[in-house]
Amino acid sequence: MANGQSKIPIIIEFLDHLLDLGFELNYVLMDREFYRAVLLHEIKAKNGNVLIPTKEYKKVRGMIEAYIKGEGNRVRRYTFSSATDAKHRFFQHVYLIIKAKRRFTLQGVKRDYRMGKISLDDARKRVFAIMTTEKPKGKTSSWASRTSLFYRRRWLIETGFSDLNRINRRWKSNHDNVRYFDMLARLLLYNSWKMNKKLINNAGTRERKRRKWTLAQNQDYLKQIFLTREKKSQGVIG
Repeated sequence: MANGQSKIPIIIEFLDHLLDLGFELNYVLMDREFYRAVLLHEIKAKNGNVLIPTKEYKKVRGMIEAYIKGEGNRVRRYTFSSATDAKHRFFQHVYLIIKAKRRFTLQGVKRDYRMGKISLDDARKRVFAIMTTEKPKGKTSSWASRTSLFYRRRWLIETGFSDLNRINRRWKSNHDNVRYFDMLARLLLYNSWKMNKKLINNAGTRERKRRKWTLAQNQDYLKQIFLTREKKSQGVIG
């Protein structure tokens, strides 16, 4: 892709290809990089719904601050539009969902601000917002929680790829088979880490102790097991 070339036509073409294969669009999970009204409009026209983090524009920031101050609820209707000087302007109605960051709760943030324990700026840093083209279903608070939790899956996928890139050195071969084997090995090591981490966390829960198990620790553990078994197979003692 050439520098400066729009990714929107490529994304739309890819989605059309999926639809031609018989897939149905449910949620299209996107990063802030794709914060474009025209893209949301196109996906909605294909009966799909978008989930994307908001950018801190003035209007969005005002909605978040109003909620912290106790005005309204955590779900807000918002009209997202392309730039006023755009050749073709697009408008898309979305719903803003306000959510607390990890280790915080929305009610806790609002309470601390109301009691003067934190400033409005500090309170705003403890929350974030995502927006979706899907209309709320059923009880609004429950729908908001389910929807924001669903977006977390995309974030875990992204952090998962970051972890994969931290596993050993990367192959730069031009051969597809070598690159495929490299990715397969990384996936196996990554899954090993996640499974061992889960087992250790479960054991820690039973013992009421919090245990950390990092990717580096798992790598060292696997390396030690391999070397120990290799020595035994060679008849080496110790």
